[in-house]
Amino acid sequence: MNRPNILLIVLDSARADRFSCYGYTKTTSPNIDAIAETGAVFERCQSEAPWTVPASVSMLTGLAPREHGAGEHRQLPEGMPSLQEALSAGGYTTILAGANGFIGPVTGLDRGFQVVSNPLHVKNLSKPLTVFITRPMGWQDSFGGAITHRLIREIERAQAPWFATIWYNETHHPYMGREPFSTRFAERPMSLARRWRLMSRMRHMNELAATADTEEWRDVHALYDGALGYNDHLIGRLQSALSAIGAWENTIVVITGDHGDLLGEHGLAGHRWAVGLYREVTHVPLIVRLPGGELAGARSDALVQLGDIPHTLAAICGCSEALAHTAATPVDLREAAGGSGREFAVSEREVIDPQRLAREKRKNPSFDYAPHMGSMALINDGAWEYIRWETARDELFSADDRQQATNLIDERPEIARRLSAALDDWQARVRPHSSTTGVELEEDEETRKRLEGLGYF
Repeated sequence: MNRPNILLIVLDSARADRFSCYGYTKTTSPNIDAIAETGAVFERCQSEAPWTVPASVSMLTGLAPREHGAGEHRQLPEGMPSLQEALSAGGYTTILAGANGFIGPVTGLDRGFQVVSNPLHVKNLSKPLTVFITRPMGWQDSFGGAITHRLIREIERAQAPWFATIWYNETHHPYMGREPFSTRFAERPMSLARRWRLMSRMRHMNELAATADTEEWRDVHALYDGALGYNDHLIGRLQSALSAIGAWENTIVVITGDHGDLLGEHGLAGHRWAVGLYREVTHVPLIVRLPGGELAGARSDALVQLGDIPHTLAAICGCSEALAHTAATPVDLREAAGGSGREFAVSEREVIDPQRLAREKRKNPSFDYAPHMGSMALINDGAWEYIRWETARDELFSADDRQQATNLIDERPEIARRLSAALDDWQARVRPHSSTTGVELEEDEETRKRLEGLGYF
């Protein structure tokens, strides 16, 4: 390959089991499916964290959350190398188009991108009032259409080679995409009043988890599938535009999600704080297409994680040494496509601090936060998944238990002990990067309130 372009497509809150190329019975992702046929599908990609900031920093640095610490201080520390900085220094034009408020100046994740193109609500961390009127009607999306248009425009202007990242927010709750996609998978007509009520309910996902009835969950599932279908449509538009300008063939394409979302499974909903580390929130899609069809048709069951993406791309482009060293043993996805993955995949979630917990409880009075207050960690060896809860009972699931319905912690204590010891060893080995020294959370009240408007906290 002669200096390939790179296109990184991230779908916020995208769980792998809802993509038709991952076996879902509904055709939610036909355009992504077609891209997957020309590349490799990784069937066991595990996110490092259950929410955007730590997962995205891992995706752009190759470091584990306990190395970069972004779950605690919510920023990319100065002096911490990133993929976009490495590629920029290597002669790439770096472009970011994002509809998520965390993927920008608030966290420093825009650093290293030469061109940053975000809708006004991302720049100002606010949403216009019209969104709350037009979105349930199917007139307004989560700005996916706008950032697709802007990315195409910037790529057309860019000097090759380029590294372009687009961060969609369509599959982030409240799952209100444009019509006719939004309600395409509904089993019954969904009136405007019904969609408005559901959108309002989904602003507080934990309260929805505690109080939703069967019909509400059926509608929520349909809206999620519709949001994914609309996002797939936008990706098809992006592919068509790049093909029209002759850029598609020499472009590495990576399609993934930062984390998933729970839709009532285990009595939980959404992501981030009160969702555990179950498969619905940690299992994300990962599709990698290389120019020349190098990985075409591969389906890999190797254990991989988001942190493997930057290490692989940097290796292809000859700038691996520009990334920080990680003790989390990353793998090259080209090798993993043939079955050689990580020995363990690990996900972690930090403790909920008291102030944040108080805010959550006020918004979700019906939900029991007691089990979720402490830190938690998941270690997966491909055959077993062990979840360690600081303030609840540990869990052990067989990989064959796709719904994670049966906790085998008592029946298979020897497996739990082995994985617990492996997790202890991993946590002792994987330590904070030097650039995190002295970094503290900087959060002003106005920023917090605006981020709440985006559906966070």
